[in-house]
Amino acid sequence: MNKRYLPIVILTLLFTLLAGGVWASHTERAGGQHFTLLDEQNKVVHQTGFEVYPGDIYIAADNSRYRVVEIISDNTARCVYQGKETMPDIADLETDASLLNREVPVVKTGQKPTIAVYHTHSDESYVPTDGKESINGNGGIYDVGEAMVNKFREMGFKVDYNKANHNPHDINAYNRSRKTAASLLKDQPDVILDVHRDAVPPDQYQTKVKGQEVTKIKLVVGRSNPNMKTNLEFAKKIKAVMDKKEPGLSNGIYMGKGSYNQDLSPRAMLIEIGSHTNPKQDAEKAAALFADVLPTVIGASAAGTGTSTEPAAKPMTGDDQKAGSTLLIILVVVGAAIGIFYLINRGSTQK
Repeated sequence: MNKRYLPIVILTLLFTLLAGGVWASHTERAGGQHFTLLDEQNKVVHQTGFEVYPGDIYIAADNSRYRVVEIISDNTARCVYQGKETMPDIADLETDASLLNREVPVVKTGQKPTIAVYHTHSDESYVPTDGKESINGNGGIYDVGEAMVNKFREMGFKVDYNKANHNPHDINAYNRSRKTAASLLKDQPDVILDVHRDAVPPDQYQTKVKGQEVTKIKLVVGRSNPNMKTNLEFAKKIKAVMDKKEPGLSNGIYMGKGSYNQDLSPRAMLIEIGSHTNPKQDAEKAAALFADVLPTVIGASAAGTGTSTEPAAKPMTGDDQKAGSTLLIILVVVGAAIGIFYLINRGSTQK
């Protein structure tokens, strides 16, 4: 390689590393500007407010798996059907109804499990109820989060609910909420939930569960994080129990080109509760139903039986993040110094 290009290459690589935290977070569209996923027969598979990329995966409510292969317009993507997704074996729930009503389990420490909850997008709201889709720093999503948290506490969970404001709603929101997630993980909760709402037409989420009007709930897993495999298995387990305990509540699992800070913990999950076009009270009821599913999820082993006695794998701590940030700064400084050295050296040799 020609030496004169070396500093450019070095600085480009370092910039990519430094920007990784930003670009690893999925961008989302403004309300109404959603993506439509079509299968090979031009049938609508799904609609989402996320920006869609080739390689994204959608596991539908009926466990059909679709892979995005092409972006065919500004708001449409082509998918291919990949068969039925293999889901966790929870057959025992069909024969033992008591497991569906399991009380909150006790882990090895003798303590009730802890659930951590926060909102990356603090402005997200529900137009039919809140009057607008976005309320700066105090969106209707907080009411939905409160409904979930209240249900968790009613069932006996310990809950750490962080209401920090992460506005504006832009590509850097996940970087800002990362600090919140890291602070919540210092107490090593069993599950950490980032609660959102989607931005699509109402029929994508509006449904009835056991006769009551609610919104569906979609689980989102980031493809760009080292915990992806574990996060996906956790999402599939949640969906499998949801399908047994609250049939009709699930709107599937979306695997997007992002990390959503799920690299911090293998039991970190982003959940979409309804859309901005759905009534907030229906999303609140769905949030409570979702909370009712968690005891069975974390109280069952990987096969769906027994009591969970092992906490989630140790998450990345604040110190780990500081060390990583320091390393990146050092690399940037060193790279810049090398670049300047070569530029000066090249200039002196050309005189």
